Amino acid sequence: MKVWLSLGLCLVLTACQGVKPVTPVVNKTIPKVEPAQTQLVEAPKPVKAELAIADDALTLQAWRDFRAQLLLMPVAERDLLLRSFKTSPVTTLQTLLIKLHPDSPYAVRFAAQTQLNDKLTTLPKGLADLLRWDLAYNQKLLESESAVTALSRLNAQQQEQLDKLRKQSKDLQKKIDALTQIEAKLNQTGN
Repeated sequence: MKVWLSLGLCLVLTACQGVKPVTPVVNKTIPKVEPAQTQLVEAPKPVKAELAIADDALTLQAWRDFRAQLLLMPVAERDLLLRSFKTSPVTTLQTLLIKLHPDSPYAVRFAAQTQLNDKLTTLPKGLADLLRWDLAYNQKLLESESAVTALSRLNAQQQEQLDKLRKQSKDLQKKIDALTQIEAKLNQTGN
């Protein structure tokens, strides 16, 4: 028992003296981390959307782009484009949009407005919704032009009536002047 006590005492004394217990060293090799191999991936090529009678996102984007290009096209270029079309549902729709251009004559836009309005019922919902904006804009433009035309016509009628009244006024003034001269002569001869 003395041995155990002395061994326990030694252990306690070494622990109290701050001797750190020895930990065994394990030699392990750390695996090398290889840098990741990066493959050069080409950026995806943009898909050029084609005009079609459909309402998927790419097709709607193509129609939106076509409409935006139309606004910037000069008249000669729009006319050339119209002459280049072959008859198809897509080119029919393109033709109507070209004819709705704000620079087109009133009668052309009015006819295109009516035709496009009829055609909307046969188009896919997304495409029809997109083109309703063109119809709404053109309708407001047609209404404004009609109002300006009506006001111009009314203004012309009022100007014509004003000119007639001025002429009548001049004629009446001449008659008054003539009567005044006659009265003056009568007064001179009567005295």
